[in-house]
Amino acid sequence: MDLAGCLDSAREVALAAGKVIREAHEDRSKGLGVEIKGGTHEHVDLVTAVDKACEALIIDTLKARYPGHAFIGEESSAAMPEGPLQLGDQPTWIIDPVDGTTNFVHGYPFVTVSIGLAVGGEPVLGVIYNPIMDELCSAMRGCGATLNGQPVRVGSATGVTSAVVCNNFGASREPAVNALCTARLNALLQNSVRGVRNSGSAAQNMMHVACGRLDAYFEEGFGGPWDVAAGKVIIEEAGGTCRMVLGDVFTLLAGKGQILCGNEAVVDDIARVLRDVVPPST
Repeated sequence: MDLAGCLDSAREVALAAGKVIREAHEDRSKGLGVEIKGGTHEHVDLVTAVDKACEALIIDTLKARYPGHAFIGEESSAAMPEGPLQLGDQPTWIIDPVDGTTNFVHGYPFVTVSIGLAVGGEPVLGVIYNPIMDELCSAMRGCGATLNGQPVRVGSATGVTSAVVCNNFGASREPAVNALCTARLNALLQNSVRGVRNSGSAAQNMMHVACGRLDAYFEEGFGGPWDVAAGKVIIEEAGGTCRMVLGDVFTLLAGKGQILCGNEAVVDDIARVLRDVVPPST
């Protein structure tokens, strides 16, 4: 496969989708077409007409160029069974047209387009583009990671006490989930973490980790594989590692997922802290 050509195509279509997002962000007079996806706490999980339009733009453009490829998009894919994401032999694009939809609805600028490509069941390239900040991070397996064309590397924090750590709360508002999330943050605070942040976009967080702006990001319960498929390649090509939240080998899950990423030393130390957290009883 011409992976370099695929990466160029991903960058091009991310910029095109980003233009749609940026124009909607700057001119909100036309409305965003906000809808509620549903679920127990339905007011939390949003989708907009822009999400749908951008996904159609991305998939239609790539499908015309690569008719033999498969596509998994957040807004157009049918519900998938729980467990590891099952990828066939076809090269598969994994797409989140607007990661950080709630941010987008509220005008908060951490909004990204995330496009990954898996070959042989493994992500091999990724593009994350924030159109509001005009920052494009990309990587291809074995070729390093760049931000707007300049090489980037993960940060050098050696452990929790020297790390700025980002954690997102997902769409769940179940008491047990809330209790576990806050207990984990409290454990990091008790272990003298340098700083804690929450941005609302998994792909944006992974971009920031790859660029060394954040030392680590962890979350349990992000929306699906489209949130992290591109970021996994970018993080690893920037010298980092991706694991499950408690330090186990990373698995790209079909449904709600989990991740802990950063350089190996800081990931190991954060996992140590999080493993000591006993899930609160409800």
